[in-house]
Amino acid sequence: MKHDRIALLDRYIRIPTLSRRVTPDLTAQVQALWATQGLALQRLLPPDGSGPAYLYGEIPGPPGAPVLLLYGHYDVQPTGDVARWVWEDVACDPFTPAYFLDGAPVRPEDVPEVELDRLLVVARGGSDNKGQHTANILGALDAARAGALRWTVKVLLDGEEEHGSPHLQAVAEAHRDLLRADLLVGSDGPKQGNRPTLVLGVRGLLIVDIVAENGAVASLHSGNYGNIVPNPALPLARLIADVEERVHAYAEGHDRFRHQAAMTFAEWADQALWKPFLWPTTNINHLMSDGASEDLTRTIIPRSVHARVDVRLTPDTPPGPIRALIERAMGDHAAGVEGVSFRLRTGDDLPASYTAPDHPAFDWLLRLMAQDGEEPVAMPVLGGTLPAFVFTDVLGLPSFWLPAANENNRQHDINEHYIFKHYFQQAALYQRIVSSLP
Repeated sequence: MKHDRIALLDRYIRIPTLSRRVTPDLTAQVQALWATQGLALQRLLPPDGSGPAYLYGEIPGPPGAPVLLLYGHYDVQPTGDVARWVWEDVACDPFTPAYFLDGAPVRPEDVPEVELDRLLVVARGGSDNKGQHTANILGALDAARAGALRWTVKVLLDGEEEHGSPHLQAVAEAHRDLLRADLLVGSDGPKQGNRPTLVLGVRGLLIVDIVAENGAVASLHSGNYGNIVPNPALPLARLIADVEERVHAYAEGHDRFRHQAAMTFAEWADQALWKPFLWPTTNINHLMSDGASEDLTRTIIPRSVHARVDVRLTPDTPPGPIRALIERAMGDHAAGVEGVSFRLRTGDDLPASYTAPDHPAFDWLLRLMAQDGEEPVAMPVLGGTLPAFVFTDVLGLPSFWLPAANENNRQHDINEHYIFKHYFQQAALYQRIVSSLP
């Protein structure tokens, strides 16, 4: 059976569902793959008709059973430089799974079943997120086939998670009755120390573009116009540095969640990396001046400079106040810098999400996870972002996340890889989950 499950994931990975490039044909291939496992997935299109389809299906439980929602995403990150996909000196194609055992390339069918836990696959989407939600679905199907299912399991697969799930809220609101459930148990992200990991929330994300301009119609000679026309780069850098300080100060003054989490999860404080995630971060992920080039520089005063800033949000730092904070900082700096103006462009934002550990499912899940023979760890929030607020805040679902990927899986990077021990463990765990009740 393990060989068959590796073959299923192999076929899934080969469907190149690059985020922002998920076509109806690729979605149909995903539907066809799951149909081979007896799971029919229907398309839920965004109300405005844009974006890829969300996929929805059900695994029926006994009459009157509670409902568990299983969430995952079938889109994947861009590959990056394909030439750098090299594992153990072997060139790998991101959408042609390459398998390794003890550092040597192998074919899965040649590996004895008792050795498959140590096998790893190098491929885009293996760990994020196809391998993780595939394991969960297979566990639910196992329980159904064994007649042990205690829940009706609803499956929702997202085709645009890797660029912020911009239509998930609209889809959830349009299909509120269809997605009605008692609990969400999904999987994303890495385990902590490769141990069973339970996460109760995620940080949110606010992305802003800030453009600084000096009003010139073109970039200018840095000598002829130095001290005459201001360079907008330094004022923009000072603005962003000030934004970082103001965000931190806001978090200092709004720290109820941070203090509660630090006390509630104290027993895992030295076993899982989560304390930094209780704070927001201000990160520059793009900074470009007019006329910039990697290797052909010019001695100019650029007429404009553009920065893209992402702020990872906590439950103590919601999007609205942080956006207002950035706008105030821009106004203050524009007033203090002669000849330079700032423009702000904001995109979609995702609030943080959190489910309190006083819900009965918290202790229940920890008990089930411990049955793997390893002591589980619990975390209040992931450092990364998922559209979890749609489930907790829009649909009102208590939501728990069980990362099912090895710790150093390099998701979003070149050489993403997945160790199959975690794939098989996760399927068994999810089977136990849907075969019992809190």
